[in-house]
Amino acid sequence: MTKNQFQTMKLVAVVGLAMLSSQAIVLRNYVLPIIGFALVVLVLLYFRGQVKEVMADERDYEISGKAARLAIQLFGWFSVVIMFVLYALRDVNPFYETSAQVLAYSTCFLLLVYSLTYKFYDRIAHLEKKGLYFALGLIGLVIATIIGMRLLSGEDDWLCQNGAWVKHGNPSSPAPTVPCSK
Repeated sequence: MTKNQFQTMKLVAVVGLAMLSSQAIVLRNYVLPIIGFALVVLVLLYFRGQVKEVMADERDYEISGKAARLAIQLFGWFSVVIMFVLYALRDVNPFYETSAQVLAYSTCFLLLVYSLTYKFYDRIAHLEKKGLYFALGLIGLVIATIIGMRLLSGEDDWLCQNGAWVKHGNPSSPAPTVPCSK
């Protein structure tokens, strides 16, 4: 397989995954995009191994590393500014506070992942058992994500029951103003 054929295959896979995801969201099926994403990644990894040409050289990796570092720094600064603006406007709309918290935690998570991957490449990547460490790190990330989703789930929220908004726990925001329907 040539490099251009692989690039075309990646483009088709991304467009197909986007179409699948949009349809699944319309149909309220959120598991299908995750399964589709996993399958696309596996297929592309397989076909990436079939390419016989050089995909990138050391210069490409150096430039992409600098670009990634700058993008993460800019995103961090930009999200902190937006987070403070949203916190300042929380009296206007209480949902701004929730948005600010989501932005703050996602930025912290991104910076944590960046730090961990940097340490991985700095200290562990030269070892012989790279695959084992990568698998353990991936398993740890999946476990941390599941635990985080469980701990940060909406225990204190408004639920729609019998056409009315009912308090569940101790929500920090007032009841939604949109009509409640089953």
